[in-house]
Amino acid sequence: MPRVLGSRRLAARSVILLVAVAVSLIVAACGSSSSGSGSSSSGGLSAADKAGLAKANALLAKYEQRPTQITSTVKISKPVPKGKTMYWIACGSTPECTQEGSIAQAAGNLLGWKTVVLNNDGTTQQWKSDFNQVVQAKPAAVLYTAIPAALFASDLPALKKNGTFIDACCITDLPGATTGIGYAIDVPSQIGPIGGAQAAFVASDSKDTGQSLIVNLPAFQILSTAVTEYKSGMSTYCPTCKVSELDIALANIANATTTITSYLRAHPQIHYVVATTDGLTIGLPAALKAAGLRDVKIVGQGATPTNIQYLHSGQEAFDVAFPYYEALWSMVTAAAQNAAGVPVTASVAPPLWLLTPKNAPPVSAQAFPEVVNYKSEYEALWGVG
Repeated sequence: MPRVLGSRRLAARSVILLVAVAVSLIVAACGSSSSGSGSSSSGGLSAADKAGLAKANALLAKYEQRPTQITSTVKISKPVPKGKTMYWIACGSTPECTQEGSIAQAAGNLLGWKTVVLNNDGTTQQWKSDFNQVVQAKPAAVLYTAIPAALFASDLPALKKNGTFIDACCITDLPGATTGIGYAIDVPSQIGPIGGAQAAFVASDSKDTGQSLIVNLPAFQILSTAVTEYKSGMSTYCPTCKVSELDIALANIANATTTITSYLRAHPQIHYVVATTDGLTIGLPAALKAAGLRDVKIVGQGATPTNIQYLHSGQEAFDVAFPYYEALWSMVTAAAQNAAGVPVTASVAPPLWLLTPKNAPPVSAQAFPEVVNYKSEYEALWGVG
């Protein structure tokens, strides 16, 4: 899943557009469920806003460059045994979730392992059923994203007895005896930069005058952390910018674009939609156009191939790339360390890459790595290839 900070300075707006933005801010009404103290006075930005804007621009300039190295660096000191089986449990049926199993599978193939992918609809019932299958199969490892540890707590004794290593991403639970998790990456302490990067973009792009709506999918606990980080980032980069919040139930994700556009039509002063996960943005450009909302910019997270297309066509303004390969292959690294009988190295936050229409990678039918040479770098860690 989905998961931050920086980019090149965006091109300055024209004088006409600056005047239009200023006029719209003067006449806009105040949004609902907002944080912040309002837009700057006609006398210009406050000292706090100016300082925040400078920080936002610096952050964007740093992380718009494509990463060149993975952040995992510890080589496995013993041979990794072949012929192991690992299970991958998908987090649901959103585009982010459905593409992850094949990425883990590709890593397993290099190790000579079999990977069984269990897809599901993201309900607790199916998650529970999948973990029950894992208990029966007794694999070397089970990998998953965004599923709360409480869901499989009753299976822990059996998983431990079977010697199944528990390996996770994008969760609020921490590794340890209580959860039974042996490794976790993209935990709350590592994903703050995602929300911070989105905030930096809104601050920079609007010159610290933009009102935004952050849309969340609270069924995945880790995404609510991203909301907190976004609001914290806005308080730093644009203290006077207003932030509104909108939650979408997982069962209603198919209607997310309708819900978002309805909210925006009722709050015309909002010009930025910020998504905690890009599953909420699929189809949104067309929905905004149909609703006549042509001055709203989309800010995403976890760019799917569809979002890359949106960036290239100018239908999306900014996205935070999710390190699918770097995060998931680091998970496989941990499973391989456990199988090799060496200490499992604590996770390190994956690299961060911020995407704009100018630097987005080519459109493809699948997820993309952030680090071009990721495969050879992981092979060197694993002692294969």
